[in-house]
This record gives sequence, C-alpha cells and structure tokens, in this order.
Amino acid sequence: MTLRDYVDVMKRWWKVIAALTLVGALAGGLLSLVLPAKYVATAQLYVSIPTSDSATELNQAATYLSRELKSYATVATSPYVLEPVAKDTGVGKSVADLQSMLDVTNPTATSIIQVDASAETPDEAEKVANGVAKELTEGVGSLSPEVANRAGAVKATVLSKAQRPDKASGIPSWTYPLIGLAVGALIGVVLAFIMGSLVRRPRTAEELRRIPGASLVASVPRVKTLSDARSFEPAALERSASGESTPQITALRSRLQQRHAEVLPQVDGCAVLTVTGDRSGDGATTVALELARSFVGLGSRVALVDAHLADRGMTELLAQQTHLGICDLVEHRAPANQSTVQLEQGLTFLPAGSPTSRSSDLVCSEPMVALIQELRAEFDVVILDCSPLGESADAVVLGELSDEILLVTVPGGVSSDRLQTAVEGFRGAPVSIVANKVRSSRGRSGLV
Repeated sequence: MTLRDYVDVMKRWWKVIAALTLVGALAGGLLSLVLPAKYVATAQLYVSIPTSDSATELNQAATYLSRELKSYATVATSPYVLEPVAKDTGVGKSVADLQSMLDVTNPTATSIIQVDASAETPDEAEKVANGVAKELTEGVGSLSPEVANRAGAVKATVLSKAQRPDKASGIPSWTYPLIGLAVGALIGVVLAFIMGSLVRRPRTAEELRRIPGASLVASVPRVKTLSDARSFEPAALERSASGESTPQITALRSRLQQRHAEVLPQVDGCAVLTVTGDRSGDGATTVALELARSFVGLGSRVALVDAHLADRGMTELLAQQTHLGICDLVEHRAPANQSTVQLEQGLTFLPAGSPTSRSSDLVCSEPMVALIQELRAEFDVVILDCSPLGESADAVVLGELSDEILLVTVPGGVSSDRLQTAVEGFRGAPVSIVANKVRSSRGRSGLV
C-alpha cells in the first residue's frame, strides 16, 4: 500500500477512529475520577542472628536465616502482626484491608525485609508501613527458636523508617484521559485497516481498473446542476445554449464516440447504450440524462428510454408521470406517437408509462425487443436508463440487446467482489465502469 492508500483508509473510516478516540478519552477521564491517588511509604528491616566467630556457626546461621527470611515476609501480612497494627495506628482498617495495602518482600541475596504500604493519603501510608515494621521487629524476636540456650536468637532491626510520601506514586491521574485518547485512536486505526482489508471497496481509479472484465471509461464529479423538467422549458433552453454538458460528461461522450462511430449523425447506424448502477443512488439516471443531452449537442438523434418501469425515476425527474409510455406501447394500449415526448430538438424521451406490476415481464417480452430494434432504425443513439442491478435483472436482459453497458458506481460504495459479480452477470456487450460523484481530491475527473 502507498501512503495515499493509507490516507484513503483513514478518510474512509474516520468516523470509527473518531468515535473510538472519544470513547478512549472518556474512559480515561472516568478512570481518573474513579481511581483514587495512591501514596506509597517504605520501611526496611535488617534481620540477623548473633553468633560466635566459629566458621561452622556462621555457616549454619546463614543457611538458617536465608530459609527463614521468606517466612518472616509472610508473617508481616498475617493477623499476628496486622491486628496490633490496626489497633495501635488507629487507621480504621481491617486486617483484610491492611493486607491489600501491603507488599512485603525480601530482596534477593540480602537480609533485608522491605515493607511497602500504599494508601489514599500519605499519612495513612506512613503509619501503616512503620506500624508493620515495628510489630514485625517484635514478632521476629518472639517467633525465633532458642539457640544455645538464648531465646530470640533471630533479631530484626528497623533499618529505615517510612517517611511521609510527598507525591502520589504511579501514573498521574491527569494523564489517564490522554492515555485513553491515544489507546482509543490506536484501536480505531487498527480496526479501520482490518475493516478495510475485509471489506475491499475500490475508491480510486487504479482500484476500479483492476475489476476483471470491465474497463474504466470515465470519472465524473457530482453534478451540481442536474437536468430536470425545468431544463426543457423554452425559456430555459434559450438561456442554456441548448443543454451544454459538463466537461466530464463531454469526455465520457468522446470516449463512446471512439468506440461507436455510428453515434455521429453523419455515420450510418445506431449505438444502444444501457446505463445502470449496482444500487439505488449511484446516479445512473443522472449520467444517462446528461449523456443524452451531450449527444444532442453533436447533432445526433437521441432516444432516451426510461426502462426502469417499476421506479420510473427518469419519468418523475422530467415530470412526465401522467404521460403514456413504454408500458402502454409494449402492451399495445397506445401508439408510438402518443408514447413519446419531444424534450428538445434531437432528443426524444420515452417515459415509463402507466404503472404496472409486470415490469420485469415487459422488459423480457418480444415487443420490447422489437421496440429497441425500431429505435435502432430511427435514431443515432439509444440510451436505456435501467433499474439498479441490486433491484432487478432488467439491465442484464436489456444489456444483451445493447452495444455497450455503462455500469455507474460511486467509488467506495460497493465492494470489489460485488462489482466483479455485477460485471460477470452481463453477457455479450462490453461493460464499462463510470465512476460517479468523484471528489476532486480523488484525482483528475474525465477520462481515466
């Protein structure tokens, strides 16, 4: 992956990253409020056995002491020591509470017992550490066995008393929100890349070119001024220079001219173009309408057909809901001259017609095939605006009667596998991908 790919993943999943970053910061802030500050005070004891100068006794004493030191560390957290501590210090803690506050250790290869007491206040930590050290000093002497008729042969001496701690130990509470923010952002970024790898959605021209079986012919930005019924009013036509197209639509038309010379008015023949999208909202109807007007600008005779008989999107866009159309023509309820609308010079529109529950049946019918053949004989360009592939197979059926299929998709809208499945569903006519609603930051619009 390139740096731009990483940036694209971050942009695509920025909401996930932002949400987890916020959750992390809030969790850190909550921890800083819930977790109290901890103060640690430390006392140290030195344990020894008085012996003679005899090498044998010294060796025996060292062996015995090394074995007993671990036991004394355990004794320090036993009720034997802690019950007097709780009573004498007046900290108001039970034996169990004191045990959770203490960490008594014997550093390796030493005769030291270290008592660490943690508490929510520095005074409490100091009292508990010194109280345990004091009681343990007395306990070691009383618990040690007699050696050579000497009671309390093992002796514990306070090496250093616990001092009142000046500041809390560990991580300062004010850093918890910052740590939570950083951890949340990191989790968000990792999750974004995991989701990006699991859901492969092409977002750039290079990724769209990798879809097998199709070629990328154009990238079109979001059309800010969409042709609608008002665009075809006489006054509007006079002001708009007869439907001048955007540069990107003109670039798409130029590519189609290179492939299908018969779209030009001076060349015999006709090209039938099926325009569809993978899902509703991809903008296939917009591309079909603007492309039709662009061909009219060449002087070509264009037939624009609303073949989305169930939704009738183009028909509603051009305010022709009450006009007769394809459904009436195919079912022989109206003649051809009553089923077409002349939007402007050179542009003929065939509305969807009367609502029907048999839209797919009509698309697959022989009268529909005959209608397209008649349109081929009369026009230079026939553009079929079909329902999305996710809603019906109408586009696949009509694609077999077409010279080229324009599959309109929004970069990042669908997965690579889904696009590939859509391309593989067409038979016969070549499939070209039109990247629609492309942001300028995605690169150059137009031919790609």
